[in-house]
Amino acid sequence: MIDFCVCRDEYTGDLMELIRLFESRTNESLSLDVNYFTEGGVFKVEISSDKFDGFKKHYAFPISYDGALERKRVEKRYLKVAIYRTLGFLTGVDLPYGCLTGIRPTKLFCEIEASPAKYGGRSAREVFGEDYGVSPAKVELIERTVRVQAPYRNIKGEYDVFVFIPFCPTRCAYCSFVSLPLNKQQKLVAPYVECLERELAQLGKTIRAKDLPIRSVYVGGGTPTSIGVDNLARVLDLLDFGAQEFTVEAGRPDTIDKAMVDMLLSKGVTRVSVNPQSFCDRTLQILGRQHRVSDIYGAYALVKGKMDVNMDLIAMLPGESFEDFKRSVDTAVMLSPENITVHTLYLKKGSALKLENYGGGDFDTASRMVDYAYKKLTDSGYQPYYMYRQKYTSGNLENVGYAKQGKACLYNIDIMEEDTSILAAGANAISKKWESDRNLITRCANYKEPLEYVKHIDMMLARQAEFWKN
Repeated sequence: MIDFCVCRDEYTGDLMELIRLFESRTNESLSLDVNYFTEGGVFKVEISSDKFDGFKKHYAFPISYDGALERKRVEKRYLKVAIYRTLGFLTGVDLPYGCLTGIRPTKLFCEIEASPAKYGGRSAREVFGEDYGVSPAKVELIERTVRVQAPYRNIKGEYDVFVFIPFCPTRCAYCSFVSLPLNKQQKLVAPYVECLERELAQLGKTIRAKDLPIRSVYVGGGTPTSIGVDNLARVLDLLDFGAQEFTVEAGRPDTIDKAMVDMLLSKGVTRVSVNPQSFCDRTLQILGRQHRVSDIYGAYALVKGKMDVNMDLIAMLPGESFEDFKRSVDTAVMLSPENITVHTLYLKKGSALKLENYGGGDFDTASRMVDYAYKKLTDSGYQPYYMYRQKYTSGNLENVGYAKQGKACLYNIDIMEEDTSILAAGANAISKKWESDRNLITRCANYKEPLEYVKHIDMMLARQAEFWKN
């Protein structure tokens, strides 16, 4: 337990995330008192602790910024650096991502590369290692991802379309998303689809009236294919925007049959997900997925060679050993889909595993799993092309999408690097306008819960119309 006290509350929430990461790796009890102020163009941080008598650390960082937002960003960064170095000294713990707590390390890497003068002329690799304490292996992963995704970045100012369908055959034990099991919410499907059609018709008019170039269409969930061929076809009929890429998450193998595949192909879908999560029947049963490994093979056979395929795997699932995960990675590589995404288990409030107090496993096993996946996949012709991190990930690790040459998913890159405007529809969908000259994102969010989305569709349509008017 780390008793943390900071002189002002301005950054406490962000700093506590770093404290929590240390608490997850040590059983020590200690206090940490942090004071900071700016004096003569220098940002000074003083940290004391009861770990040793009279212990106090002093840090001084030259500081410059343009405006209040930049000031907060710079100060928070230096506070994290100071706290990380102090806690590393006091506990002997090194974190794989050092003092970085953000979701998008690749975005920060690119920002540093674009403005080296702000960092004393140093490279992003040097800043990540020297200032932020990121391990050499993770710096290599971040830099490799940035290099691989570079040819796919949205440099033409094109737009994406995202559609959310929040229904699944069952709710997985690790899931904390806004998704509803069909056996309890079947009556909501028809009104939801009707509201979604209205919203997509309006977005379509906006796209055509403004002649917006659409780069990618992504239909996610939930499991969009769980609502059936006819309902899903009604949605896809409204998404013919001439996009380079058209993805539908068909993640649950028990929702994929020949009729579904034929319909997807007829609507121009170019990419689907067939997500095993694990190639272990025992694990699938624990997760409540209601299908077997044999169903994964059957679903994959229906789409292989007809559309690009992504397969998701999760490290640190309950009851799985390193060998279990290794077998899943090896099996996915043997099947050879165009994309394989490796997630590290993420435990958030609302998931069954979190409610059951599943701990998420130990750091060493989690590290072995993701390290094995990286080596196996890169040795087999896959390259990391997008990545992100989440707060409650096992081992403070990452999620990485791997792709064969020329097969990176454009939407995944766009959403993670935040350099693309997105027209979004459905419950919990957030439309985004990105202004490149100011690197500014403005958002328009729909109601999160599907029932509320249906009840308030008229208000959301009016709000969306106003948002995209200019």
